[in-house]
Amino acid sequence: MESAAKLRYRALPIIASPWEQQGHGSLPLSSEQSSIEKSEPVVSICEDGSSTPAFRQREEASSIELFYDLFFVANLTSFTTVHAIDDAESKQAHTLLPSHSPHFRPAISNRSYEAITSYIGFFAILWFTWLQVVLYDIRFGVDSLLERLAKLVHFGVMVTFAVVGTRFNPSMPHETYITMRQLSLVLVVSRLVLIGQYASTMMWVRKYSSVTTPLKVHIIALGVGAALCLGFFFTFTATSSGQAYIVWYVIIVMEALAVFISSSRWEAVSFVHTNLNERCGLLTLIILGEGIIVLTKSMNYVVKGENFSKGICAQIISAVLIIYFIYTLYFDSQPPKQHSRRHHPPSPISPTPHHAWALLHFPFHISLVLLLEGTSRLITWRNAVEIIASLISSYNTIYNNSPSQNTTTNSTAIIASNLQTYSASILKLVDADPGKYNVTTPLRDLSYAGDPGGEVAMEKAVQVLVILVNATLKFFRIQPAASIVSSPTPSGSTGPDPATGLVGGGGTVDPYTDLGNALVVYDLVFVYFFAAAGGTLCLLAALFVLRKRAHGDVRHPATTTGGGRGGGGGGATRRTGKLVNGDWLTVGGRVGVGIGLALVAIVKTNAMAEERLLYSAWMLPTVMLALGLVVGGEGVVGWVLPGC
Repeated sequence: MESAAKLRYRALPIIASPWEQQGHGSLPLSSEQSSIEKSEPVVSICEDGSSTPAFRQREEASSIELFYDLFFVANLTSFTTVHAIDDAESKQAHTLLPSHSPHFRPAISNRSYEAITSYIGFFAILWFTWLQVVLYDIRFGVDSLLERLAKLVHFGVMVTFAVVGTRFNPSMPHETYITMRQLSLVLVVSRLVLIGQYASTMMWVRKYSSVTTPLKVHIIALGVGAALCLGFFFTFTATSSGQAYIVWYVIIVMEALAVFISSSRWEAVSFVHTNLNERCGLLTLIILGEGIIVLTKSMNYVVKGENFSKGICAQIISAVLIIYFIYTLYFDSQPPKQHSRRHHPPSPISPTPHHAWALLHFPFHISLVLLLEGTSRLITWRNAVEIIASLISSYNTIYNNSPSQNTTTNSTAIIASNLQTYSASILKLVDADPGKYNVTTPLRDLSYAGDPGGEVAMEKAVQVLVILVNATLKFFRIQPAASIVSSPTPSGSTGPDPATGLVGGGGTVDPYTDLGNALVVYDLVFVYFFAAAGGTLCLLAALFVLRKRAHGDVRHPATTTGGGRGGGGGGATRRTGKLVNGDWLTVGGRVGVGIGLALVAIVKTNAMAEERLLYSAWMLPTVMLALGLVVGGEGVVGWVLPGC
C-alpha cells in the first residue's frame, strides 16, 4: 500500500539534476542532499582526455512537451482563422458571369501579397520560439517544480502570441504599433525564461568547462536577443516607419544559429543522442492532423450546400490522398530512432547535416501549412463554383423559356415573377437574409422593362443574378479581405456597406464590384497552393538527402564510463552517407515533380489560362496525382534498386 501511494502521489522535486547519475535517476535538492556536488554524474572521456558529464537521454517526448506542441498548433490555427491568406494582386475580374455593367470590376489595392508575407512572418516568430524551447527540453529538461513553472510561462507566451496575433499586421505600422510593442515584450519574456533554465543547468555542470562554455554561448545569444527586442520596443510609435520589426527575424535566426553552431563545436551539448528527430516529426504529424480538421470544416459547407456531386467527392478524395501522400513521403524517410546506450549501441549521427535537417523543417512546415490551407480552401471554392454554375444554368432557363413579347404583353412581369420564386429558394438554401440581399427592387424594375431582350431588362436580370451569386459566395465565406476593397464605388463611398456587406454606399448596392472583389481573392490561393505543393516536394527531397548524410557520415562514439549522452568522438570516421543507386532517383523524382507543380503557378501570368484552370475541377486532382506518382515511383525503385 505504501509503495502504491508513493507511485500515485509522487512529490515533484524543486529542482532536479539533468545528468545521468551512478545508480540513480534525476535527484532533487532536499535535506538529504544539501549540495549539488553530492550528485555524481556518469562521466565521458573526450579525445583530449578531458571529462564531460553525460546528460540524461530522452527516447520520447514527455506529455508536457506534447502539450506545448499543441499550444503551438492551436496558436497557428487561431492566427490562420483571423488572417485569411486570400488577398489578390490581379485587378481583372474573372468572367464567371457576363459583364452587363460598366461597374463590374474589382477594387484592389497594390498591396497584393501582404496577407501571405504577414502570415509567414508571424509563423517564423512562432516557430523559432517553439524551436528554442524544444532545443532546451530535449537536452536538459527534467521534470521538477522549477521546470513546470518555466513551462507554464512558455504556455503563457503561446497564449499571448494568440492574443497579439489577431492584430499582427506589419504593413500598417501606424495602426498596430501597440501590437508590435506587445509582441516585443513577449519575445523578451520567452528569452529570459530560457536564460534562467540554461543558468539552472549551468549550476550543475559548473565544474566542466566543456559544458559551461557552450551554455554561456546559448545564454549570451538569448540575452542579446532579449536586449535587442526590448530596445526596439521603443521604436514602435504612431509616427515611426514601422520597419523595426525586421530586426525580430535577424534575432531569431541569430539565436538558432548560435545554439546549433555551439552544439556542433562542443559534443557534450550536441543533439546527437536526443529525440530531436521525434519532436520535429511530432510537430509535422500534428500539423497534418490540423490539416485534416480544417478539411472536415470545409466539408461542412458541402453538407449545408447539399451538393454531393461526383466532382465534389473527387475533390474530397484528392484532398485526403494529398495529406496521406505527404505523410508517407515524410515518415518513410524519417531517421531511425536512437536507442539509449544503456540498451543498444546508438546509430551515430553526423552533427552538421543533422542540424541542417532540423532547421530545414522551418521552410518545410511553412510550405506544408500553406498547402493544407490551400487544399481546404479549394474544396470550398469548387463547391461554390458548382452551385453557382447550376444557379446560372437554372436562371438562364427560367429567363429564356418565359413567354416572349410576341405572345404575351407582360412577358417581363412573368419572368420577374418566376425569378422571384427561384431567388427566394436560392437565398433560403444559402441561409441569406432577403433583407440584406434585396432582389425585389431590380425584379420590380424588370417587370416594367417591356422587351425581355432589351438592354434595361437584361441589365436588371443580370443584377439579380449577381446578387444571388454574392449571397452564395458569402455562404461559403468567399469574400474579399478588407485591404483589397479600396477604390471608391460609383456612389462615392469606399468599402462594403455595413448593413448589407455589399459594395455601394448611400444605400445603393453595387453588386458587380462586390462580385469582382470576391472572385479575385482566389488568385493568390491559386498561386500559393501550387507553389507550396512544389516547394513541399522539393523540401522533402532535401530532407531525404540530409537524413542520408546525417546517418551515413558517422564517427564511432567515445569510450565512456557509463551510458548517457556527451563526450568526444574516438575512432575513425566511416563514410557511408553518399547517395547511391535508387537514392538519386528518389531525389530526382521529388525535385522534378516539385518543380513542375511550382511552375503551374506561372499560369497566373495568362489570365485566360488561369481562369480555365481555376474554374475547372482539376486543381486538387493534379497535385494528388503528382504526389501519387512520386510515392508509387519510390515504391517501385525501392523494390528494384537498393539504397532507398
